[in-house]
Amino acid sequence: MFECLENASKIKNMKRHKNKQKLFKVYEEIYATNFGFMPCIEKCDGRCEQKPLSVLLPYEDEFIFSRSGKRICNEKLKLSSGTLEIIGDVCNFTDGVKCFIHEHRPIACRLYPFYPNLTLEGELELLIDETCPLTESLVNNSSYLSNVITALNKLIPLIDKDYWKMLNQIPSNLWDATCKERRVCVLANEFL
Repeated sequence: MFECLENASKIKNMKRHKNKQKLFKVYEEIYATNFGFMPCIEKCDGRCEQKPLSVLLPYEDEFIFSRSGKRICNEKLKLSSGTLEIIGDVCNFTDGVKCFIHEHRPIACRLYPFYPNLTLEGELELLIDETCPLTESLVNNSSYLSNVITALNKLIPLIDKDYWKMLNQIPSNLWDATCKERRVCVLANEFL
């Protein structure tokens, strides 16, 4: 019996390693994607740099460390169904306006003001933060929007559904209360 448990554990670790390799490959593709020009500096006060919480994707801290030598996760958020790696309260790599690891920034930062959300009906939807001064121009830029949706569609099948469900368990007081969200589109169905 011990041998069966040991083999099951080895198989699980092999699957996890293979999935991590696939995620790293997709992360590389996303990092290489030029989503389009965003005139943030000219039009904004660094709103995305002042977010109180950024949630990292699975293995993303390890991926960024492998590229930059820097660990960006500064907190772990324990929830009833698991633990999320986050950049909580204040990111160590910003002064509130400028990002000091811009080329290695997390995918959540790359996609902002867009972000995925799991609805109560089990749809994974794409939302946009309307308080970003670039919201309208980005929603109307079909190339930019297409790059965001393509990036997320590559990630969705590789990330366990429980991860997306955990996002809904994050206490509301940790999110940015000034965020005004608007639905852009549905990314995937039947996540519950």
